Amino acid sequence: MKDKILLFLFVFGVFCSTNVSAQRVGVVLSGGGATGLAHIGVLQALEEAEIPIDYISGTSAGALIGALYASGYSPDEIKAYILSEHFEKMTSGTVSKEERFLLREKSKDASMLNINFAKDSVFVKSLPTNFLTPSYLDFETMRLIGHTGASVGKDFDSLFVPFRCVASDIYLKESVIFKKGDLNAAVRASMTYPFYINPIRIDGKLFFDGGLYNNFPADVLYHEFPVDYIVGSNVSLNASAPSEDDIISQITTMFVQKTNFELPCSYGVIIEPQNDLGTFEFERADEAIKSGYDAAQVYIDSILLYVQKRVKVSELEERRIKFRAKLKPIKISSIKVSSYTPADVSFVEDNFKRDTLKEPITLDEFRKRYYRAYATHQIKYIFPTLEKESDSTFALSLDVTKQKPLTLSVGGHFSSRPVNTAYIGLSYWDLGKGAVGVHGEAYFGKFYGSTKIKVDYDLPTLFPIRISPFFVLNRWDYYRSSSTFFEDINPSFLIQNEMYYGINVGIPTTSNGKTSLDIKVFENTDQYYQTLNFSESDTADVTSFIGESVALNFEYNTLNRKQWASKGAFLKSSIRYVQGKENSVSGNIPDKEYDLRRQHRWINVSLEGQKFYDIGSYFKIGLYGKAVLNSQSLFANYTASILNMTEFSPLPDSKPLFLREYRAPQFIGGGLNLIFNYNKYFEFRIEPYFFQPFRQIIRFQDEGEFGYSDLFEEGLPMIGASLIFHTPIGPLRLSTNYFPKQDKSFVTQLSFGYVLFNDRSIR
Repeated sequence: MKDKILLFLFVFGVFCSTNVSAQRVGVVLSGGGATGLAHIGVLQALEEAEIPIDYISGTSAGALIGALYASGYSPDEIKAYILSEHFEKMTSGTVSKEERFLLREKSKDASMLNINFAKDSVFVKSLPTNFLTPSYLDFETMRLIGHTGASVGKDFDSLFVPFRCVASDIYLKESVIFKKGDLNAAVRASMTYPFYINPIRIDGKLFFDGGLYNNFPADVLYHEFPVDYIVGSNVSLNASAPSEDDIISQITTMFVQKTNFELPCSYGVIIEPQNDLGTFEFERADEAIKSGYDAAQVYIDSILLYVQKRVKVSELEERRIKFRAKLKPIKISSIKVSSYTPADVSFVEDNFKRDTLKEPITLDEFRKRYYRAYATHQIKYIFPTLEKESDSTFALSLDVTKQKPLTLSVGGHFSSRPVNTAYIGLSYWDLGKGAVGVHGEAYFGKFYGSTKIKVDYDLPTLFPIRISPFFVLNRWDYYRSSSTFFEDINPSFLIQNEMYYGINVGIPTTSNGKTSLDIKVFENTDQYYQTLNFSESDTADVTSFIGESVALNFEYNTLNRKQWASKGAFLKSSIRYVQGKENSVSGNIPDKEYDLRRQHRWINVSLEGQKFYDIGSYFKIGLYGKAVLNSQSLFANYTASILNMTEFSPLPDSKPLFLREYRAPQFIGGGLNLIFNYNKYFEFRIEPYFFQPFRQIIRFQDEGEFGYSDLFEEGLPMIGASLIFHTPIGPLRLSTNYFPKQDKSFVTQLSFGYVLFNDRSIR
């Protein structure tokens, strides 16, 4: 009897000790891109069932979700973030108005494809290494998890939940486990999907996505932590065998090693959420999260049989609050800027501070300076990490990668009308104490040709200043009418040549605004006929105007595209003073010969604005307006005077036409942009505008006499309609425009590219 009692106590003790000790639960999260967001639903289901999570490991998307959980964010908080616009910006690489810095943005041109390259290896080092611009991703991971990791001394065991992630060292062809260091760097390395996000260096080594060599780090969880029970969440699988006609499958097989998707112990379960999301379909995040939650529900009862310990959600929330309360807000007391390659990157440091930081800078101030520095074209990447100081402030480290020194740009506008223009540009970039960009570009076409040389120099100062000397040649060759591609277009009735040079000095007013002083010297030469009844043997009248101008400009711009925008706002105001000498000489057509010389001085004040509003999922409306006040005096004849007047041309397709009826010394104009968007690529636009001059320059009945009309004598509409497909490199569109006073009121064309030109000299 005694022996039976002892045997019973022994078996009961073993049973109890096994069930009591088997309470340390580890969770492993696989990689999988957008499908990996299902892990959030799995974590949510485990918490609701009061199943404890004592340790966590992950790869790629699983590393990000696991790190957020380990940093003290609840599944609901993670889900809310993933479904927010913040995550959409992280995964798309889009730059919103808050992250733009207008002063350092490239001037608008007709480029459609830009290729950065180095002079020592034009092809090999020119291939892009990433699709996604990681500026927002890197900032947000620093803010969300890098801050937490630095606050606990960069020890992943000291997080809210001890954590491990893996990345791939492709040089040594091995998986690397991260257990300490910069948490945001470790996770960023683990989720660096080849060719989608650029790789980063940690301790001098280049790391890629952890899923290349270990896409389900259950073995890491088992060997790194004393787990008794493992819950796996797996949304991935090994690639199928390659086929001879599928290059992607061949490349995948060469680079990706097979992963063991089994648990390394007998105590555990693998949850496999099922969804049909593509790797980069992050916009379907809600579906992925739900699939994880639903899949986990099937296994909850099985898990509860083995895991006796319970942790109430309220208890977890209380622990999270206490953990997060220990984290001091980000205040940066010192900044260190470095580059893996031997390069002078002191310009970046000067963007954040002068010699030292007299007062710590806040997260919001750092955000502003971070995106301001990132907007510098000479900088390719900036990766931020934090380290906690003894006074609870943080030291900031910025790892800077310079952009390749040369950029080749090609593009233009290719149309069924005779306004085809090719564009080519070459830029040289250098970064040192200052940032220098030297740009040369040319437009080629029958209608328009131009050459431009410009230097942008950003001073190495905490307050940004850009100095830009420039030289431009423009040539415009207008035809008799708005001909189609198949009509006779000779001879030209108007040729305008412009040469100007000068300097522009700009400063920021806001991140999206700038103020600039523009000083230039110009020489304009116009060859024209004052009647349409001319032949190729006739000689044209010629008017030259040589002088100087000074302008003060303000611009605010958050538009989402350089042309055919559908989001954001634009505002530009300008006051320009012009002085110069006119020389007009008659051709052989006028009855009276003339050779006139006179001085002109005037002031031009203009205000132009545009703003878009979302009315619904498939409809947007934009408002546009422009007003001009000009004290310009009359030139030698009607045509010469009209040529030097400001034009109203809100439709891009109106710019290649010489529409004298939309030119006046003073006018107001405005209209609507009615945009029906099927998706982010297809849209249909209807754009009605109305032009109302205060006074116009008109011809009188007497031969050769001209002057000003009465006030508000006549206004004119201008209407455009376009069906546009926004390709990755430029807009493909079918457009019809209505200009009521033209011989052919409707102008229709099929075109590809941008109707953009270099700035005019003064007009």
